Amino acid sequence: MLVVTVWIALTNGASHFSLLKMTATDANTLFNIRLPRIITALMAGAMLSVSGAFFQAALRNPIADPGIMGVSAGAALFAFVGALLLPSFFFGKVVFAFVGGAIALGVLIFFQPQMDPYRLILIGVALNATFTGIASVFSSTSQVSLGTVTWLGCLTVTVLGILGLIGVVLVTNWGNYLKVSDEQLRSLGLSAGKLRLALLGLAVFLATTSTAVIGVIAFIGIIVPHVGRVLVGRDYRAVVPFAALAGAWLMLAVDTIGRLVIQPSEIPAATLLAIIGGPVLIFILAHKKGGARHV
Repeated sequence: MLVVTVWIALTNGASHFSLLKMTATDANTLFNIRLPRIITALMAGAMLSVSGAFFQAALRNPIADPGIMGVSAGAALFAFVGALLLPSFFFGKVVFAFVGGAIALGVLIFFQPQMDPYRLILIGVALNATFTGIASVFSSTSQVSLGTVTWLGCLTVTVLGILGLIGVVLVTNWGNYLKVSDEQLRSLGLSAGKLRLALLGLAVFLATTSTAVIGVIAFIGIIVPHVGRVLVGRDYRAVVPFAALAGAWLMLAVDTIGRLVIQPSEIPAATLLAIIGGPVLIFILAHKKGGARHV
């Protein structure tokens, strides 16, 4: 399915061509527009989905997602500030984005130290609206998305994403540890705070790196991990690899659909994921009780 989606994304768009019969214009479109966009979509989808899974594990919250908790919006605002202060240093956007995401998460936890699942989301939504409103005042003409990705952005998200995902492999099982209470972890000689901090740090890194390159995309971090728990169980050693692969495919699929349905215009991937993710979130809220048990 992933291979078929990649092939469709490579050969279809504003112009259609065969990979076996390309003109110079087709080759330029393929290598300088579609290929970096496809690679970025795959990496960002994997990163955001894994980030969502880690947020849910660390916060013991089945509806935690960087895109709706204000983390991505904070990252986007600070990335814009970074672009203003360091316009010739692309990596500066990534650094500023991480700082913005970390600040947003810090504010979120400060106002809800008990980590009540639904209060966290309410505060996160308020933070998201605040950061988005501030950003819209200044950056209405400089929005980033998959449609604006260049090779520089693609290489940035790919290299940093691979490094982040290597870190994920090393700590994936910690998500399973956090299924039990902090008291039980202490009795086993483990620090819940340190486990939680490590998972949140990686989750913020993955989400903010993606946001710096393609902007805020919500709901994929909810949709994919929940589907994973249904299909492969609740062990994070299975959920996280599933989230990475399925998230990569889903992001590319919605981006490709958005490019094709109303040519020559596009429907942003963020819009399509919101259309899908909104009902999913409502379903989860309506059917899940006692949030931590379902993570």
